[in-house]
Amino acid sequence: MKRSFNNLKIVLAFFAMSLAVMNTATAQCTAVTKEAIKKLTVYTHTGQTNSATISGGNKVEMHLSFYKGLNYKLQFGADAALGQYTFRILDENKKELYKFEGGNQADYFTFFSNCSQELIIEISAIDNTKKGCVAVVVGMQAPKTGGNSIRNL
Repeated sequence: MKRSFNNLKIVLAFFAMSLAVMNTATAQCTAVTKEAIKKLTVYTHTGQTNSATISGGNKVEMHLSFYKGLNYKLQFGADAALGQYTFRILDENKKELYKFEGGNQADYFTFFSNCSQELIIEISAIDNTKKGCVAVVVGMQAPKTGGNSIRNL
């Protein structure tokens, strides 16, 4: 009886520590996401927020929907522990539309959507030994009259 009680205490302690670690990671991603939303500026937040933890050289994929005839801003955010990251934008057939690697850190990408479409945002850390949270939030705005100076996708 004493032995099973000790086992139960060990299991409960492990569960409590797991919850604490998960709660810290969630809070970290929430802070990164909130900061990215603030950077949307003149774009209206669509409500699309995606965050994930990148670790061990893994990449994350986020599938996002966009509607025809609107300007969009993808605002990226990452915690300092992750360091620099790369991202690619792919169409639904996995054809690469845009790729950012290295150099000065890009924290946003703007484009005009020529059609209603689902795009895949693929993000990975430059340093495969680092781990951290990355977030992508989506802002939109109606196109301005007279010429469009941003990318067409």
